[in-house]
Amino acid sequence: MKNNKRKLKNSLIAFSIVLIASSFCFGCQWKDIFTESNLKSSTSSNLVSGTIAFEQSGPVGGGYPNVVTWDPNVPGKIYFGSDIGGTGVSTDYGKSFITSCKGLGYQDSHQKIAALNAVNVNGSTVIVGGTGFKGIGGEVISSSNGGDSWNVDSADISFSAQNSNAPLPSGRPRSTDPSLIQWVSGATWVAGTYKDGVWISTDNRSNWTKLNNIFGTGAVHVRAMAKHPTDSNAVYVGLWGDHSSIPNKGLWLISNLNGTPSGTKISNIPDVVESMVVLGNRLYLACGRFGVRRYVPSNGNLSDITGSIGTAVMSTAIHGDANTWNTDRIVVGTADGNGDIWLSDDSGTSWTNTTASGVSKNPWGSNENLLVFDTHGNWALGGAKCDIAAIQVSPHDANKWVVCSTSAIWTTEDSGVTWRPANGFQILTYRDVDINDSGVIAVGNIDHDLLVSNNGGGNWNSVGLGGVTTGHGLTFSPDGSELALANNERDNNTTLGKFGIVSALNTSSPTINEVSNTASPKRIIGCSWVAFPGGTERIIAAVDGGGIRTIDKPGNTWNTWTTRTTSFMGAQTNNGLRCSVVSNGAAVSFVYDRKSGVWRTTDYGVNWTQVLTTAAGKDQGYLAYDSVNDILYISTPTEVLRMDNASSSSTVYNLSFPTNNPGAMGLDPTGRLVVFAQPLNAGNSECALYRNVYPNTNQNAWSDIADNNLRRVAPTVTDLAVSDDYIVLISNGKGMIISSND
Repeated sequence: MKNNKRKLKNSLIAFSIVLIASSFCFGCQWKDIFTESNLKSSTSSNLVSGTIAFEQSGPVGGGYPNVVTWDPNVPGKIYFGSDIGGTGVSTDYGKSFITSCKGLGYQDSHQKIAALNAVNVNGSTVIVGGTGFKGIGGEVISSSNGGDSWNVDSADISFSAQNSNAPLPSGRPRSTDPSLIQWVSGATWVAGTYKDGVWISTDNRSNWTKLNNIFGTGAVHVRAMAKHPTDSNAVYVGLWGDHSSIPNKGLWLISNLNGTPSGTKISNIPDVVESMVVLGNRLYLACGRFGVRRYVPSNGNLSDITGSIGTAVMSTAIHGDANTWNTDRIVVGTADGNGDIWLSDDSGTSWTNTTASGVSKNPWGSNENLLVFDTHGNWALGGAKCDIAAIQVSPHDANKWVVCSTSAIWTTEDSGVTWRPANGFQILTYRDVDINDSGVIAVGNIDHDLLVSNNGGGNWNSVGLGGVTTGHGLTFSPDGSELALANNERDNNTTLGKFGIVSALNTSSPTINEVSNTASPKRIIGCSWVAFPGGTERIIAAVDGGGIRTIDKPGNTWNTWTTRTTSFMGAQTNNGLRCSVVSNGAAVSFVYDRKSGVWRTTDYGVNWTQVLTTAAGKDQGYLAYDSVNDILYISTPTEVLRMDNASSSSTVYNLSFPTNNPGAMGLDPTGRLVVFAQPLNAGNSECALYRNVYPNTNQNAWSDIADNNLRRVAPTVTDLAVSDDYIVLISNGKGMIISSND
């Protein structure tokens, strides 16, 4: 996002003052400052009249990048795959990345990339990937246009881009590797899955057949794969077997892929093969806590070359550059101890730890550290909590390497002398976003607590209460000078949540003061901040598994929490960790409880009435409120509704949304309604951002304002906010994107 923030138009400010001065509603949050006639006189149609230009914004880093692969035909081009953030591309040897997931937006598992391999197929680059979560709901995906867009080839097989189940390691390393899908020849491909063995396709990945009786009976957990040095119809398969209950382990050779395949176990190889690379006629194997091995198939020679790397850590990733039998360049990444990168230029006879002397935590082209490493310094490369998932040496320049590790992609252009994290790389999960009248953007984030920007996303400041990771349930005070923040444990509702009030929002150092907690172990996932005539302020909070609670500030101090109702807001088992709450800044508030529907209060949160019985799921169920005209807009799982006279009526009108999969929504100060639409299926593969300029009178005035950048990122949007200046969309796994609001 560009650093310059457009000021509110003088005419809008003047008009706002007139409206506020003429109002009898104390503390109302004005959502509509134009009359219908003014709107129509300034807009000739329902089409966009200005420039919408979305750019990724916010801190880079975060999440977990799983795999990287170099384009074999384009020097400097790299593709990455991540655990929840889909795919992306770099064209400058990994110094900077952009998200590029067009075509993968309609199913959650498409964003979970466990394998990614760029293959030279008869002179053209084909990028193939494997997706899924613990062997469930995955696909084989591909791109033939350099990662600009993606196709789903098959849903026959599944991989796992996240943590494993026993007996595999539950945390790191994961069952991921760039090599897990290999091209054999012609239309034949072979793939290694998370727990279902090896599969083959003879029709360019459209259909897959499991290779049975290759390893014998019992579980088969594939960790790596490599083509045989000399036999084009044979591959080596590395298995995880460091557990007595797993009969099949170590290194296997699968031969005769163009006929009747058969498997042979290679003797004396350790029980775990996490990663492998073929250099010349030699195989180099990263074998977890067993260390590193060198294997020569032609003569069966096997050498333990672990050396100074040792076995106190796991050797999890390996790659290199072929020279002679005793001068191969080998690069090894470790995990579960320290996430280091080791280099040998003599085929493993001696090793140098390239990260031992430290790394730069500021990305290429920047003098500022990644925010994630200011908070979690030991996640950085070489740190005690850093795990290396993948490492790849450029086929075009052996001095340039790229590494996937905890929270960042790292690159070097001088064989490890200098390491920096990649710029632009985002695998960040946000929960809630809001914008106040002066243009301050507040975003709740898993890795950084609360992020605040007062210059349109040019710079961000982090503030939180410590001990927890997720910020959501955001709402500004009626005058916009303060912000309420719920700080909660992200995965389970079993840890005491925290609640705070953030001040000094327009400075580079926002401050936070904790408010007495809700009853443990309940977390706040949505709230509104309202004011009574006379000055008392109240926060109305929707609590996960705890109903509705309020807390008052009659003077300068917040008192204790009061439970108002437990008739709704049960445990939110749909895993979205946010609840849409809107208000008029005074007596009226609405809550979309995704388990039961929409509820209304007209007495500052004391009593509640259900006004809609439509339940919602993850990333569904959103509200927007035009308090001036008392109109509530509702995004259900299948339609967008309008409720006129919303403080007293429950009658709804269908606004004829262009698709039946609406999501997050927001209403800008001129009364325009913006609604995100996630792709429905492979035939409708692009996301959309629809705007209705006349939602209060016209059911059909929708236009798609999504630009190519938004479609390229294809985020799973968790929330959005719209002001006179900005449109901000936040996502689960792809950071945030911001555009000026024309």
